[in-house]
Order: sequence, then C-alpha cells, then structure tokens
Amino acid sequence: MVVVVAAMMVVVGAEAQLQYGFYNASCPGVEEMVRAELKSIFANDTTLRAGLLRLHFHDCFVRGCDASLMLNSHNSTAEKDADPNLTVRGYEAIEAVKAKVEAACPLLVSCADIMAMAARDAVYFSDGPLYQVETGRRDGNVSKLAEALRDLPPSDGNVTVLTHYFGVKNLTFKDMVVLSAAHTLGVAHCSSFSKRLYNFTGAGDQDPSLDPAYAKQLAAVCKPGKLASVEPMDPLTPVKFDNGYYKSVAAHQALLGSDAALLDDSLAGAYVRLMTNDTNLNTFFADFAVSMVNMGRVGVLTGTDGQIRATCGIYVD
Repeated sequence: MVVVVAAMMVVVGAEAQLQYGFYNASCPGVEEMVRAELKSIFANDTTLRAGLLRLHFHDCFVRGCDASLMLNSHNSTAEKDADPNLTVRGYEAIEAVKAKVEAACPLLVSCADIMAMAARDAVYFSDGPLYQVETGRRDGNVSKLAEALRDLPPSDGNVTVLTHYFGVKNLTFKDMVVLSAAHTLGVAHCSSFSKRLYNFTGAGDQDPSLDPAYAKQLAAVCKPGKLASVEPMDPLTPVKFDNGYYKSVAAHQALLGSDAALLDDSLAGAYVRLMTNDTNLNTFFADFAVSMVNMGRVGVLTGTDGQIRATCGIYVD
C-alpha cells in the first residue's frame, strides 16, 4: 500500500475552510465508514471504481465540487442530462454510502465530501495511492445541463484547449497532464473516439498518430454504425491504477484524442515519457494526490453556503 500525504498549501476564499479531518469531532470514523461500504460495493461491481472517479471529476468541473451532478430534473435539464454525462455511473453507489453515513451522523456529512472520499477510495482499491482528502464541503442545489456542456473538457481537445478548460478552474498545466491519467481506469464508448478511426479530418481518413495495429483492433470492435461498444482507455492494465495510461499514450495507443494530444506538446510529452518508467511510479502517485486535492478545492461551498442533504439525488424542479 502506498500512502501519500498531499502537500499542504496556503489557500484563500471558501476553499480555505476545507481541512483534513473536518468530521473528526462531529462524525468520527466517517472516512473508514465510507471505505468499508465502498469495499462491499466494489466486491459486487469492480467497474464502479472507474465510475466513481469519473463522477467526482465531472462534478467538480461544473459549478465546483458541490454534488450538483447528483441532482435530478423532471424536465431533463440537470447536469446529469447533458450528453457528456449520459454514460457517467456511480450515482446509486454514492446514495448507498450516504444512507450508511446518515444512519450514523444525520445531516452532518455532505454528498460532495462523500464523492471526494469515494474517488480517493476508488483509486486505492485499484492498487493506487491512499491519499488524504480535505473535507468540509457543502452541497449545491443548482444543476444546469447547459453548464455541463460548457465546462466539461472535450474528449478530442488538444493541449491548448485542455489547458484552457483546466485553467478556468484554477488548475495548472501539470494538474491537467497528471489528472488525465485518471483514464488509466475505465472504458470509453466507441462514439467518443470513432472519428479518429473513420473521419479524422472529415475526408474519411484515420488519425495517422494511432498505432496501426491498435487502430485495427479498435476498428474490429467499433464498426461504423455500431458505436455503443466500449474499449478500455488503458489497454495495458485497464482495472489497475498505475502508469499503464502513460505507457499507452507513449506507444500511440491512446483511445481518446485528448489523451493522444499530450504527445503533441513538448512539456506534456516529456512528463508522459518520464512516467512510463516504473521507477517513477511513486512520483506519479504523489503528483496525482496533489492534483486531486487541487481539483477537490474547485468552487467549493463551505461554512453556511450550500446545504447538507439527507439524500443526494433530490429534484431541482
């Protein structure tokens, strides 16, 4: 087990009220409670580990880490109804954990904090690092489809585009390169990368940066008109949190265009190649822990802002 202590930083604003061990007095043992429930959930469905990591990412990038992605809309106008979120999974797992926590500590622990803990534990149960999570977030009560479409980074964005999407969330270039490696877990639907196989420039061509053998393998699964199938984003070690993502990217076997684009930038490409070396695995783990803490501070509600809900998936309309 690799235990990583994220570097402490001086922060201002709402995120300054986040802290390690926020619930030590009000709900002691809550992080262990969350981890125990997730262990049981993952025993029945290991794919939810990737789902919960993605759930936290998609929540934080829209209105901040406030569990607004958990909210429902009768009119299908909430964040979860946006096209990039239609394949997001893990809502039921968060609700199950929340129910356990509510039974022990009613109306004390936010859904947003549970989502942050769940993402951390998903990494840990996938043989990744066990890092500390700041807590003290409160939950938002606004969720808009249009904001999800605006704020979530595109799966085919280049480094300039990705840097912009991360930058407006006060995340650095390094955070972008490091957090992209969350794609070492999970799968993507063929529809999210089929353009690279069949119509890269609009002329019915294939992305020339794709490894030919890998492209042939993908085309055998993702046939034109049949794009509901999925492929692992890290073909080397798809269920293990490690540096397999960087090895795949360096070998031109990145599934998404946004991942392949890292090699087009000298600094991003240098980090990718550095992390393909197994001797640097603990460095990557430490970097990932820091960047996850950074992302966990995005747009948080603390103090008297927001709310603590008994359930996470209430309706907003």
